[in-house]
Amino acid sequence: MTDAELILASQRDARAFRPLFDRWAEPLLAYFYRRVLDSEIASDLLAETFAVAFERRGSFRDTGHPGAAWLYGIAAKELSHFFRHQNVERRAVRRLGLEVPPLDDESAARIEQLADIQIHREALRSALPQMTRRERQAVELRVVEDLGYREIAQRLGCSEGSARTRVHRGLARLTSLMEVTS
Repeated sequence: MTDAELILASQRDARAFRPLFDRWAEPLLAYFYRRVLDSEIASDLLAETFAVAFERRGSFRDTGHPGAAWLYGIAAKELSHFFRHQNVERRAVRRLGLEVPPLDDESAARIEQLADIQIHREALRSALPQMTRRERQAVELRVVEDLGYREIAQRLGCSEGSARTRVHRGLARLTSLMEVTS
């Protein structure tokens, strides 16, 4: 069955949702891990994504788009919410009465392996020396030190708008370099 067919079938029989989970849990977990680099948060985001999808399966309509696109849309919204608030809201998980077990070290290592994170680390190590000092500094202040643009501007001795531009350009350059080297 296609993803869309599984979602539609789960509207009549909730058990039909399980194959969808089995099919997409690992790719979505890797998607989250590559973006947050934290196995606990990635696991929480995965749980909430599937809980929301399960709750909303009744409103799914097969419009000819892949069912996975619907799942990734939910995942992207959960990830966006996480980045805005830096926490994972487990509303749907709680409403469904689900328990998300804590991850053990072996599971965390498996998630990292699943996301093939070592390749990304190597690409990052290769890309950083190719950036200018100014690009690296702006990215490090924003990403590593998690500073706001006002504080970045103060540290760099520029306007807040210039700090935003420097960070944006630095991230764009880093992304470009990592694509070439990975």
